[in-house]
Amino acid sequence: MEPLKTNWESIGLSNDFLFGKIMRKPALCKRMLEIILGIKIDRIEYLESQKSIDEEWDARSIRLDIYVQDNKDIAYNIEIQTTNTGDLPKRSRYYQSVLDMQQLNKGERYRNLKRTYIIFICTFDPFGRERYRYTFVETCREDGELLEDGTCKIFLNTKGKIETGIGQELVRFLKWIGEPDAGKEKEENDLLITKLRTQITDLKKNRGMEENYMLFGEMLDEERRQGQKEGLQQGKMDILLKLLQEHKIDVKTAASIMGMNEDEFAKAVKECQEV
Repeated sequence: MEPLKTNWESIGLSNDFLFGKIMRKPALCKRMLEIILGIKIDRIEYLESQKSIDEEWDARSIRLDIYVQDNKDIAYNIEIQTTNTGDLPKRSRYYQSVLDMQQLNKGERYRNLKRTYIIFICTFDPFGRERYRYTFVETCREDGELLEDGTCKIFLNTKGKIETGIGQELVRFLKWIGEPDAGKEKEENDLLITKLRTQITDLKKNRGMEENYMLFGEMLDEERRQGQKEGLQQGKMDILLKLLQEHKIDVKTAASIMGMNEDEFAKAVKECQEV
């Protein structure tokens, strides 16, 4: 249990669990969005935090860290990303499609889709160009005309160096997430960082919250183990299908290796072929 306790005491805002809890404070979440986007927001409301979406048309599910909308009916999805998996652009595309599906009821007009911002706060440079902020909107390749589809994807980089075009408050905020113990003397007059530090300190004193954090970690570990198990099973199935195609084994043997009877194996093969 001790390693978990030590981890709880040392984690910062870049931790997914802590980020989700701290951003449940409307004033902090609203101010963070204002700094990121350089706009004024009157108020926000939470649609669903850590919402798990599993569409009928897709077997993949996603868990949203923070999902809010403002008084102008603009939706914001904010994520913390600490591991560079190399697929963030495609991931942002998938998030966008799922959020769009969530917004429209059957038969509803496309014009009713909300404007959306998908924001990733990364503790690494996702594009290697040393910018603190990368903003993407749909444009015409030929003349640069905006598509005006209401979507915007923003990738923030705590390791940035180029400060052109962004406010110093955002630079300080990102540097603080990346290195929360560095440069404290420069952050003393930063109201957002000061409030965030206070909230994190108070949260860590809550024994019940620490227990929730441990349970959260166990849940994620179980999800990873299940994913690895499914991956191994899929890999085994792929090999068996190849051997069957090459007539090196028969169906009965393949089914036995998978721990299935022949009917179950035939069904599993069909499902693999439909993916």
